[in-house]
Amino acid sequence: MTTIKVGALADSGDLYPFIPMMEGWIKEDGVNLEFEIIPTVQEVNMTVLSKRADVSVPSAAMYPYIQDDYYILGNAVATAVDGITGMPVLSTTNMSVEDLKRSTLIVHGSNTSAFTLYRLLIGKYGKLVIIPKVLDEIKALGKEGDVLVAVHEIKMMYAMQKLGIKPFVITSMWDMWTKISGGAPMPMGTVVISKELGKEAVLKFKDLYERSKRLAEKNLDKVIKRDVEIMSEAQGVNMEREIVEKTIWADIQEYNVPIDKVRQGLEKFYELTQEKGLLPKLKGLDIV
Repeated sequence: MTTIKVGALADSGDLYPFIPMMEGWIKEDGVNLEFEIIPTVQEVNMTVLSKRADVSVPSAAMYPYIQDDYYILGNAVATAVDGITGMPVLSTTNMSVEDLKRSTLIVHGSNTSAFTLYRLLIGKYGKLVIIPKVLDEIKALGKEGDVLVAVHEIKMMYAMQKLGIKPFVITSMWDMWTKISGGAPMPMGTVVISKELGKEAVLKFKDLYERSKRLAEKNLDKVIKRDVEIMSEAQGVNMEREIVEKTIWADIQEYNVPIDKVRQGLEKFYELTQEKGLLPKLKGLDIV
């Protein structure tokens, strides 16, 4: 029996494929799963850096730092192929892209894909403020920072509407990415698995993840209900079903991009970020 420690991110879109596994609705012979719910992306990134979990969901920008220790699951890369989750840059006042370079920027982590894309595509900012929790980011906009990169775009916009905040969309990572990427998809998050488990266990988990994801997508009512419960507990707020449902529907598209497109996006992302010295050199893409 192989025990696999899974660090699942408490974000609806990243969480939904894991729920059938977490709830025991689907299993794999010879594999015992131990789950930990991790509240923020930055904490997930530190979890894989310290090898505290065998499986987790770090930012795509994190992979060069962990490439010796983890594979990327090819069927589990959150990849944007349109502007639905295009990481808009939001502000409570209208401004230009040039103004962004002098503004106080809010991001949810220093090792995130959002911050890396900002540095790649816009480059400069006046001051950096790191606020790990999504809802806290929103509350800080206009108070602790001038602009933020809205990674969880649907959740951000919905929460802002509920709070009576009408943001200005200054630009988006997607719009800027399309101008330099040659049509490649834009990678955002990954699911990685420890190489120390051995290839047989890795492939077993990959198959289990795929079956779990498919089961979740066929049973969304049940999955969304559980997702809301997990998210509310982990984030310490009462998550609304509507926002969870909308987030999952958007992320289903991201997590079902064909593997050739996934690879194309990752290769372009690492090529461009390495050219600018933003990420360490990638030895090669270890995708299973």
